[in-house]
Amino acid sequence: MHKFYIIFTVLFLTACTIRDNKAIQTHELAAVPLELTTHLGGKREFIRGDEIQFLLSLGNDAYIYMYYIDAEKNITQILPNKSQRSNHYLAGYFLTIPEYNDDYRFLVREPFGEEKIWIVASDQSIDISASDKTIETIKQEIKEKSKREYGEYVFNIFTMPSH
Repeated sequence: MHKFYIIFTVLFLTACTIRDNKAIQTHELAAVPLELTTHLGGKREFIRGDEIQFLLSLGNDAYIYMYYIDAEKNITQILPNKSQRSNHYLAGYFLTIPEYNDDYRFLVREPFGEEKIWIVASDQSIDISASDKTIETIKQEIKEKSKREYGEYVFNIFTMPSH
């Protein structure tokens, strides 16, 4: 079993406008520190039927947008969702996704392969739908609508039918 360690780097992102082939700084966005892992720590390989809980910690108050991208590149919005519409969390809050009392479970099933969990954080509440969008366009839309703070974090997992 391999041990993986999450290395977190704080980045300061700059929003720019291009005019006459020159980048003009419009505003700077401070980074929202994020860290994601699973209930099994650094484990990143899962087999059919495994149940996964994700653990998210925040360094700043933020609105959280969480997306699951399966091995066939289908995007599912995890947060906010129909049963958990509030996606604003305070700094230092340790969020378990899904909570034990939530209506859904994250169970490993087909398609198998490399999968990703994207967390995008903003200082703004943004009404966004993942349908017919790529993760890049979703991230860009959230970044553009953020006023002061923005952050993103990707967590790769690998799923398979059995060991």
